[in-house]
Amino acid sequence: MGDIRRWTPEKIRQVIRESNKQSANGSQKYVEWENSAILTDYEFIPCLCDESCWCRRHSCSGHYRIKEITFDQFLETYTKLWIPPNARENINNAVRFGAPFKGRQRNAVKPLQRLKDNWSDILTRVRGYNKCGLCDSPFSVVGDVTNLYQGKMWSQLLYDSVVPFDTKSQARIKRAGYTDPTKDFRAMNNELFNDLKKFSEASGMEVDGIRNLDSPWDVVTHLERPCGGQPLSRVLDKMFYAPQ
Repeated sequence: MGDIRRWTPEKIRQVIRESNKQSANGSQKYVEWENSAILTDYEFIPCLCDESCWCRRHSCSGHYRIKEITFDQFLETYTKLWIPPNARENINNAVRFGAPFKGRQRNAVKPLQRLKDNWSDILTRVRGYNKCGLCDSPFSVVGDVTNLYQGKMWSQLLYDSVVPFDTKSQARIKRAGYTDPTKDFRAMNNELFNDLKKFSEASGMEVDGIRNLDSPWDVVTHLERPCGGQPLSRVLDKMFYAPQ
């Protein structure tokens, strides 16, 4: 396994805080769009797991779930979260109207088009999965992931259970001893969350404490703290993600 379980809470907070600082100063302003997305596109539902589930045994109060939003709203959030400002309109036009697009982000187009064509069914499936990444039941609704844009799409659909990646974080994830996400995305996610459980058990930190390892509102003070704290995927992602 990898090395998350050997990290200290102080180290994780420091690494995540630096990631948030870089994000706040970057052109894409990911940390601000992330906060907006959590507040508008997701709901924090009570934990319905039985007492035997790992999350419930560690004082889980609830999970994030995507709301019954339209595909157009999902796409708008997607482009703001993951696509540079100068390519957002082109991605929107390519996905919605089939406009040609050969830019760097072209691998996002086909997965998003397939999602658009099957939006009602997929939204029903992901909303029916009322777990989080720390639950004993692994997610079973994620399709094939062979590139970073697909991974980001599924992370946005299952914000509390699926960790996205980019080129640099992929390299860091592999160096830390985890499976290459482009070869087995499910394995990478399972390994990351399993080690997060081991970290929790070693540090004595419960689920709410894990969520609070990421506190972007301490860096960008006008951000609003969501009622459930940060989605768990954000905590894991920012251990490896360093925006430029």
